[in-house]
Amino acid sequence: MDAVRIGLIGLGGIATRSHLPSLASLPEVVVQAGAEINQVQAERTQRRFGIPRIYSSYQEMIRKEMLDGVYVCLPNFLHYEATLAALAQGLHVYCEKPMGLSSEQALALVTEADRRGLVLMAGYNYHFDARFRRARRLLEERRIGKILQVQGTIAKPGPYIGWDPKSDWYFDQRSGGLLYDLGSHLLDLLLYLTDIDIDVGSIYATARTSLPGLPIPDNIVAIFKDYNKVVGSLNLAWGARANLIMIQIHGTAGSIIVSEEYFEHRTAYGGGISRLATLFDNMRAILKQRWNAIIRRQPSDTTYLDASRNFIDAIRGKSSLRTNAQHSIRIHRVLEAIRDYLGQDSSTEEH
Repeated sequence: MDAVRIGLIGLGGIATRSHLPSLASLPEVVVQAGAEINQVQAERTQRRFGIPRIYSSYQEMIRKEMLDGVYVCLPNFLHYEATLAALAQGLHVYCEKPMGLSSEQALALVTEADRRGLVLMAGYNYHFDARFRRARRLLEERRIGKILQVQGTIAKPGPYIGWDPKSDWYFDQRSGGLLYDLGSHLLDLLLYLTDIDIDVGSIYATARTSLPGLPIPDNIVAIFKDYNKVVGSLNLAWGARANLIMIQIHGTAGSIIVSEEYFEHRTAYGGGISRLATLFDNMRAILKQRWNAIIRRQPSDTTYLDASRNFIDAIRGKSSLRTNAQHSIRIHRVLEAIRDYLGQDSSTEEH
């Protein structure tokens, strides 16, 4: 195959911060066109990245351009429509998470991609983080024995505080809010690492809004168990200063505690020496990351680059996807159960 011709649907923050820089570093990729309804944003992005053609309508772009694939980088409630349109045009699709806003939509997209023999990749970039992949290997080797419980936490500054000021759509009821934004990331990571099968009938959830006037909750906690009696929790927060995503997995032979900047495999043996080795291991990893960022001018977060490389290689028939779109159906079934529970929960605080 010659160069892979890519178009971007949406030229907002995730496209300009992550996907366009990643694609620019792949010599086998040509970013041929982009679609963006905000004219100022479109012109600014076109100049910055040298995109040959810009459209105000993605429907027009995918109809007129000779593309191999597209990246869907729109607000959450537009992912399904744009992805389905691109698949119908015979294009491979990298869809930013979440892949639709229901299990029915996710299933429809997977079915359409399979029917047409197209690559459909969900944008769960944490699959490409070295620490989380290390945790997955240890779990596959059953290094912590039988899993007893799992805990996932994601706490980010959220809209306005830490993101693009044009972030109003995150609080739009149609977007799914925090649950479908960070919640889909955290749940995906938990399922990717452990492969637990959550019993949606076991889910309990509660939520609150931290500021008066917010139309949807910005803090959510859910607890659950899976069909093998593993118990677990999901803790989601917008408005936090922590900027943290962390998974804790506890088993009969040990525990794994892992985040973007920390990894610990804790067992009953080793004591202080083991803790010291963990400390030095994490210090070494952080120093290496900072060295690459400052001296070699390499990005500290390479997960988007690795995800793009995997997507392009899959299009070229050189590798399989590390983020299976079928996985999104499982994610949505759990998200739906949490959403439905919160809808029934009269104790949810409004401020």
